[in-house]
Amino acid sequence: MEIALIASEVVSILAFLIFQFAPMSVVILFGSEEGLYNEFAVKAFRIFLMLCPLTGFQTMAAVYLQAVGKPVKSAILSLARQIIFFIPAALLLPLALGVDGVLWTGPVADGLAFLLSLALLICERNHLKREHRLQSETPDMA
Repeated sequence: MEIALIASEVVSILAFLIFQFAPMSVVILFGSEEGLYNEFAVKAFRIFLMLCPLTGFQTMAAVYLQAVGKPVKSAILSLARQIIFFIPAALLLPLALGVDGVLWTGPVADGLAFLLSLALLICERNHLKREHRLQSETPDMA
């Protein structure tokens, strides 16, 4: 699990660095124009993908919860970014911020999904600690 988390974070951070510091190298892959097109494309990459390093953590949290027999929590995390947080943000943020609201949908969904992942993992860790403590306190009858 730790290796997968580290690998996903490394890839996410590398992508983040490219999107933040060399977005035109990616924009060119999709075509390049002059002026406003390039300016908007760079802005879109920088804002929409601002919190992409957090997505690896969320993915690994969902995998972990599935592995420890918590399929409902895992499913919630799997749906959290793309459905539970993204769709409402995509509907509400443009009303308040216009086109920029569309761009901010990604970071809002990523941030909220990360916080949910962190909360579920902390709850699971506390639950496991309580179970371990109860098992340690119970005398072995065998």
